[in-house]
Amino acid sequence: MDGFSKAGLDTFAQYAKELEKAGPAMNFEVVHYPKAMMTVNEARSIREDLDAKEVDFLLLFHPAYIIGDNVYEIMKTRAHIGLWAIEEPREDGPMPLASFVNLAQNMGIAHQMFKGVPKKVKWFFGPIDGPLFMPRFQLTVKALLAVKNLKNARVAQIGKLADGHINHTLDNRDVYARLGIDVNRDFEVEDVIALAEKMPDAEAAAELEAIDRACARQRISNDKIKSSVKMALAVKKLAAEHDWAAVAFSCWPKLMPLKGMSGCLVNAILNNAMIPGGCEADVGGTVSMLILKLLSDQTTVLMDLPKFDTADNSLMIWHCGTAPFDMANNRGVLLERHYFADYSDDPGMKDCGPIVDVVFKPGDMTVFRVVGEADSFYYYTGTFFEEGKKTYSGSRGWVKNLKLYREPVKVLDLMNTIMTRAWTHHYPMVMKDVSAPLEELAYWLDLKRVRKAEYRDYLSVE
Repeated sequence: MDGFSKAGLDTFAQYAKELEKAGPAMNFEVVHYPKAMMTVNEARSIREDLDAKEVDFLLLFHPAYIIGDNVYEIMKTRAHIGLWAIEEPREDGPMPLASFVNLAQNMGIAHQMFKGVPKKVKWFFGPIDGPLFMPRFQLTVKALLAVKNLKNARVAQIGKLADGHINHTLDNRDVYARLGIDVNRDFEVEDVIALAEKMPDAEAAAELEAIDRACARQRISNDKIKSSVKMALAVKKLAAEHDWAAVAFSCWPKLMPLKGMSGCLVNAILNNAMIPGGCEADVGGTVSMLILKLLSDQTTVLMDLPKFDTADNSLMIWHCGTAPFDMANNRGVLLERHYFADYSDDPGMKDCGPIVDVVFKPGDMTVFRVVGEADSFYYYTGTFFEEGKKTYSGSRGWVKNLKLYREPVKVLDLMNTIMTRAWTHHYPMVMKDVSAPLEELAYWLDLKRVRKAEYRDYLSVE
């Protein structure tokens, strides 16, 4: 708007160059419009160009006051929106820019002028290297990169849901409608077995050598390890051919009776390779693993929750044994029999396995899951610790310093929230605190938070 200082335009030119320099490290490209937007027609031309170029995020810099009509026009873009105001160049006399004043106006336009479907928008303030810009901007880029990589991603479900796991039933149409992810259901466990059996030993040699270097062995035969490696390589081959970003692989009811083995090492090898491998054909859990991977750039795993302790406000995270090797503490990685081998009366299950037996290394962790109709979520964070508490064989560890949605939580309240409002018993995990980018991702995806449910002896209505 004419009538304000031009000092903000010089600041804009400087910051635009700095953003371009930051782009490669943060994995974004700047589409730059150096001419100040002065009219509705100019705003429309910019918006049409943004949308033609499929720009993902519009960062509208406020060098001075911007006419609201122009802002409304450019906000019609398909891109997500950020509004960026700066400090006034002086503290008294005639107001030079009215930048922050205008920011408040334009935040209101985003919510007031798009009736029924307010525009999603995030505000930024101050210099590019300041505390109110760069930390917020980095989170936005990370979250929107994940959102973009979810769109048209393909997740494979190989085999049926494990017997009895019908609480993990999820409509694939909801996964696409909410997250943009296609679920591929074209291959069965038998297809993977057949492809693996045709694979020459030479193709599996390098992976077997890597496993020998990384793992000890106990009570498990070489042929079960070799079969696991070949099946993992078969799944990798299918993933490359069909562009799968993650795989929900079912180990039972088919793999165990057909081969007398579990799929734990198969999934662990996939997880090692940064291809999220979810257990028991759990699509929702595998999708959640993919989200954690995109936000953390780290390996992920799908867990169970067998035990909690109110005495020290901790819980045990455990599963049969699908953890990637980099999650192990100094004890290392042990390939061992599945617990079915100890308890089953079926002679064909006596060499069932191999599982990846590890104790998780000390450090931060996050459990996150998409639930409902892929429209809701919950997450909690904590810290793995080693203080001599007993654990079950498998991939496991005890977690303390529990937080639900970044707020300290009693373990009993957390258990009650999961039991009464989440309804799924698999817990996708990454060994990093990604609570902040998860919050931002949920905002842009319009996911609903599962509400905390404090523990009471009595039941009550919502």
